[in-house]
Formats: sequence, C-alpha cells, structure tokens
Amino acid sequence: MIILVFLNLWTATKETVQTAQKMHKIPCHNCQFFTNNYRLKCTVNPYIANTEEAIGCKDYQSH
Repeated sequence: MIILVFLNLWTATKETVQTAQKMHKIPCHNCQFFTNNYRLKCTVNPYIANTEEAIGCKDYQSH
C-alpha cells in the first residue's frame, strides 16, 4: 500500500514538473503583441496565445 502511494506521488510530481517546463517555453508574456487582456490576449495570433501552439511562434517579437 505504501509503495502504491509513493508511486502515485512520484508520477504526479513528475507530470507536474513536465507540464511546468512546457508552459515556461510559451513566449507570449514577453512578446510586444501580447496585451494581457483576457478578451484579446494577442493582436496577431489571438487563438494560439498562451497555448502550447504558441511555442515557436513566427510572429514573436520581444519588448
């Protein structure tokens, strides 16, 4: 029983770290086109802003 709990905690922690690493690769918050408005997050690519699809965005321009 203790081994199962440990394995579940290990798996959950591993998945959380992987998700966090993936989310940190999204460049939107440093882009000049990012508005930080929940209605229109990006003026160039509003449908992919703050999603995994924005990783490697061709329109990205830093401030």
